[in-house]
Amino acid sequence: MGKWILFFIVFINAQVICAQNINLSGKITDAQGKAISKATLVVKDSLDTTITSAYSDSTGNFSIEGVPYKLFTLSASCLGYAEYSHRFESVNNDIFINIILDSAITELSEVVVTSKKHLVHRSIDRIVFNAERLNAVASNFMDVLKHTPGIIVQDDAVNMISKGKVIFLMNGRELKMDMKELVSFLSSLPSDNLKQIEVMTTPPAKYSAEGNAGIINFITKKMQNNYFGGYITNRLSIKERLYNGVNYSMQYKKNRVEAYINIGKGFGTMQTDRKTQIYYPLETWYTTNHKLKSNNYMLITAGVDYGLTNNSVLGAIITYSNMHPNAETKTATSISDERSLSKYFETFTDFNSKYHRANANLHYTANNLINKKGTINVNLDYLNYRIKDRINLQTTHDESLNYTNNPNTAINIYQGKIDIEQPIGETTFSYGALYSLSKTDNETNYDYISNGHDLNDHFVYREQIFAAYADIRYKFSEKLEMKLGLRGEYGILDGNSIKLNSRTRNNQFDLFPTAFLNYSWNGNNSLSMSISSRINRPSYVDINPFTTYIDSHTIQSGNSQLLPEKSYAIELGYTLGNFSLSTSAVWKNRVIASYTQTDKSTKITTITINNIMKKQLYSIDASYYFDKVKWFDSSIEGSIYMINSNPMSGYNLENIKQTSAFFYINNNIYFNSTKTLVANLWGQFQTKEKDVVGESPSRYRIDFGLKYLLCNKKLSIGIEYQNMLASHEKSIIKSNGITYIYDYKPYRVLNISISYQFGKKLNVHPKKIGINTNRL
Repeated sequence: MGKWILFFIVFINAQVICAQNINLSGKITDAQGKAISKATLVVKDSLDTTITSAYSDSTGNFSIEGVPYKLFTLSASCLGYAEYSHRFESVNNDIFINIILDSAITELSEVVVTSKKHLVHRSIDRIVFNAERLNAVASNFMDVLKHTPGIIVQDDAVNMISKGKVIFLMNGRELKMDMKELVSFLSSLPSDNLKQIEVMTTPPAKYSAEGNAGIINFITKKMQNNYFGGYITNRLSIKERLYNGVNYSMQYKKNRVEAYINIGKGFGTMQTDRKTQIYYPLETWYTTNHKLKSNNYMLITAGVDYGLTNNSVLGAIITYSNMHPNAETKTATSISDERSLSKYFETFTDFNSKYHRANANLHYTANNLINKKGTINVNLDYLNYRIKDRINLQTTHDESLNYTNNPNTAINIYQGKIDIEQPIGETTFSYGALYSLSKTDNETNYDYISNGHDLNDHFVYREQIFAAYADIRYKFSEKLEMKLGLRGEYGILDGNSIKLNSRTRNNQFDLFPTAFLNYSWNGNNSLSMSISSRINRPSYVDINPFTTYIDSHTIQSGNSQLLPEKSYAIELGYTLGNFSLSTSAVWKNRVIASYTQTDKSTKITTITINNIMKKQLYSIDASYYFDKVKWFDSSIEGSIYMINSNPMSGYNLENIKQTSAFFYINNNIYFNSTKTLVANLWGQFQTKEKDVVGESPSRYRIDFGLKYLLCNKKLSIGIEYQNMLASHEKSIIKSNGITYIYDYKPYRVLNISISYQFGKKLNVHPKKIGINTNRL
């Protein structure tokens, strides 16, 4: 750790003595003083080479940082106005400029020229979506995400088609939050601050090879200088019971300091119901599950960045969450044979939980290191979890299992990461390293248990990951480019069951190659290919060998002998305008999955986890974004895929081949030309999906919503009806002649939301250059 700190300090001091740059800021208006939004500003050097660019915001303000102390030219343009251009010489102070653009009126006979930014652009290793095209009625980042092709947002969860999990980045820096924290954070960021969304279905070598993950990177606009503002939103939900979430954010930027704080608070109670049916050869077990869960939480995220120079930034982020997801569950189980009811029992579970999570991040970014092109990013992270529960289970009638359990979990994670990127001509080199150390101490103590079993447990899990990567990106021409990468990860996984005096230690080194090839006819038409490999390491919950009683006939346990899951993938993609088509193949070995088995004599069901199968997935995915008419736009997506799964040796399970399909549509209907009153119709359909473990029958869902924007779109009022039409979600498992059916009831949910964005320019007095007009 000392070497990391020394390296960190050396780079900070090296950048402080670098040559200083200047900041340009100002406001663009027309001759009548009306602000011009989305005007393009370009800074070029004496050789007419573009140095940087920016856009004016909705109030006409703009800010450009990092302009060098030398001769440069600033130009401003916007459709319908004459172009502005001004040359600066020997400027050595920050500048505030007032620019007035004259109207450019040109009569063309029977010709109408319109210009619209592309929605989709396929880069070498990612698909880039223009957020301004997606946020016509969006209020915050979550709203924009709902309209992003390939991303599914439902029930406060974000998923990517064909991906197991999603990693979220903000300007390339990972957001280390759980899903509730993430949703609260993204809901507190106004959509006007979002420039583009990058979707990586095949992450390059720079990112962790863990899991079948996709990556979503939010690229934000530079905050205008000397600004103070905020955003507040409240979402009230009615689903049998009442619950709501309030999110509030503040942003501040003045000179070299940029700071923000986001606060989320939850209230109320959520309800879920489930039915379970178990079919034995001579008996049927029928269970209803009714659960009430508290929505009580407090989330805080705060960050500050300080510009050491115009090319380097030192910053810190702190995230804290305090949750009390207390729950009360009642299950009723009836057992009957072909003729009559033979047994009945009820299980009451009182679950009291205290969850604390804190994350601290220290980061440093420096640009223009070598030949004024290189970039370095350093991140130091510390995460701390504390989970303290108390579970009281009581069984009545024909069963008598009772216990009080006190599980406690403490998790500490330390991580250091450095990334360097250096362009040299048409070649870009990227390389970096990571070290991660985590320790999980999980202890459970039973005050009492009626069956006399000793289920006390103490399990300590340590994981160390050493990783290094290198990428090379080469541009053969304006149309063809290639990227090759290699990531190496050395993992030390140490699971120690103190109660059993059993320790499992695995050392493993893996190489993960990646390759990308992209050919673009133009910015609107491209063909790409990617090849990658990944790993899925078991978590501490998966390998903890101790057992827990869910009820008197259901036991859950881990497996200390689990091996990591490996996968290999190849994908071909084609983009033409707003249409994208891709085909992919994924091969997985030692797939980690839950396995259910039952003792026919005792009727005890054991749910464990193991390396159960090999799996191949072949898919064709297509998406199209339609916005050819002013009053309607639609995102349509579909996927047809085949799953071929084969059991690992030792499992008496069938080989399964199953072809499935998934369809998704998201429609906006606008009732006025300013797009301030809109209706949204959202729907999805999934056919039956099956592998060696089990199957999910086909299902569908349709949501409907209305939104009204007021006060120059700063105030948003919305109402949404979730599960307006919806099927039950079921899963079916068959094992040793026994069938398990899990049935989740779809709840109709009414969401009412209101949000408001506010802000103002601070009263400062920078040096001004009076440039009032551009007469051509």
